[in-house]
Amino acid sequence: MTTPTLSPSTLPPRSPPTNTTILISGAGIGGLFTALEAWRHGFTVRILERATHSSAQGDSVTIGPSALNSLRNWPWMQARNLEITESPMLFYCNHKGERLNGPIDMDGLVSSGRVYMHARPRLHAMLLEQLEACGVGVEYGKKVVSYFEDVERGKGGVMTAEGERIEGDVVVAADGVHTKSWELVMGEEVEAKSSGHGIWRAAFDVDVAMRDEAVRERWQLLEGGRAVVELWVGPDVYCTFLRSKDRFTWTLTHPDTGTAVESWSHKVDIEEALAYTATIPDFPDYANRLIKLTPPDKLIDWKLMWRDPNSQWTSPGGRVIQLGDAAHSFLPSSGNGGTQAIEDAISLATCLSLAHTNNQPYPSALRIHNLLRFERVSCLQAFGVLNRDARNTKNNDPKDKKHEVKLGKWIVEHDPDSYARERWEEAVKCVGEGREKAWKNWNVPRGMVYVPWTIEGLMEARERGERTVLDGDWS
Repeated sequence: MTTPTLSPSTLPPRSPPTNTTILISGAGIGGLFTALEAWRHGFTVRILERATHSSAQGDSVTIGPSALNSLRNWPWMQARNLEITESPMLFYCNHKGERLNGPIDMDGLVSSGRVYMHARPRLHAMLLEQLEACGVGVEYGKKVVSYFEDVERGKGGVMTAEGERIEGDVVVAADGVHTKSWELVMGEEVEAKSSGHGIWRAAFDVDVAMRDEAVRERWQLLEGGRAVVELWVGPDVYCTFLRSKDRFTWTLTHPDTGTAVESWSHKVDIEEALAYTATIPDFPDYANRLIKLTPPDKLIDWKLMWRDPNSQWTSPGGRVIQLGDAAHSFLPSSGNGGTQAIEDAISLATCLSLAHTNNQPYPSALRIHNLLRFERVSCLQAFGVLNRDARNTKNNDPKDKKHEVKLGKWIVEHDPDSYARERWEEAVKCVGEGREKAWKNWNVPRGMVYVPWTIEGLMEARERGERTVLDGDWS
């Protein structure tokens, strides 16, 4: 499929101007997608980013069809997405590298549609390029240190580290797990607890890895040049290896000795990873050789933190809302963080558009978006917590497939735009009457009765065989 040249003719139809400014803090995937969808709905958009320049970091990100089906509204991105995505074949392996199952087409992990595996920097670049074509730029070097709202004037805003005060009609805190919006939204930050583990993450040019004969022999492209991804599961071991045409990515979960940090800029020496693999029985030499080939500036040690779900993403006055990791962080084992950030973006933009069209106040739109999204996201956060434990198995029996995942229809066939439109009138009435606790969502597993949970309580309840948020039909 040929990518059309970026020009106004490839942009989607845009709603009439709303004379409303959406101020977005954070130029990650969630923030950029929010900007695109808000622009499409006729809003004026400003994006602030703390980094001094565009420097998308990270390894791979998996995006599900519930998020990227929305690209049907964006002709150029719909085509470009297919060019930059990977379509790897999956192998399940034990900690010795022995392939137990596969190759499996990753699209088979979902009930319908397809799974998109992206190099995070390329996905980020695609979004930036599309925004540029829309006439929207990112204002770099704007480190947001606090959020505020003025209910009487109908404004929200931020203060930057340089003392600049910037306002908008609606403010979106899409600035990640370290957002400063908690003080306004909740009065205090949701406590982050160490999971006891970190994860080494690296991504680099495949030519570097292919210099070694043993590495080259192990990780060969499959028929048609298809990429290969391996999930290694063993006694207290979970690691992944992804080899594509031009990139090699690997991750390895490890006990955290206090050195891991929740940051893409926390680089460490490969000797730390090699010292750990030396303690893994029968860990193969070719895997160690691959780790040794990792360029010294490419290995990140990311701290895996637990955060209990929080249902309040909207400020008291309804002018500031948290989005993506700022509202609901995910463990990498969920495979859902990027997807849910994009779903958030679509839902929020749709709610704001519906509010404008129906002469509803924007604070109501933010509260309705929050109402429509929280339970769905909370279910998937719980799924990620238990999925992480299932992958850390001491049972290497090839018949044990508890660590293998298939995502059901309620996850992959959800359309956040359609859902917001279908439930809008009900939600307006529910929020207006203060009956949020009686609200029933349809974008969760069938038969599930949502039960508030904490990570500790969820694990204990599952061990006792008690009903939890994970009950219901997940197919």
